[in-house]
Amino acid sequence: MNRIAIPVFKSRVSPVFDSCTRLLLVDLDQNQEIARSKILCGGLSEIDRLKILKTSGVKTVICGGISDGFYKILSNAEISVIIGIAGEVDQVLNAFRCDRLGEPCFYMPGYKKTC
Repeated sequence: MNRIAIPVFKSRVSPVFDSCTRLLLVDLDQNQEIARSKILCGGLSEIDRLKILKTSGVKTVICGGISDGFYKILSNAEISVIIGIAGEVDQVLNAFRCDRLGEPCFYMPGYKKTC
């Protein structure tokens, strides 16, 4: 099973992970969604957010932007981070499942993917 966390603002991927107030956790098994849950995280520190992600078993974070420091913290905790992503959460999840997040329609405005 793969648990993914996506910061959410309304029905879209929140533009900044560090300051999001809600996280959507999605469980995938054999690339099929099997469960969803939400976590409120407004006002939590990076360390508290990390603790939530680790205790929740999150393996991947899909987000718009993230600070360099928090990116390093998550990477050191062996949590994969996919940055520069924008769009409706359900469309982003479907693109992730179909290995299509690299399509420009999912890039944040002004984001240029580097290889």
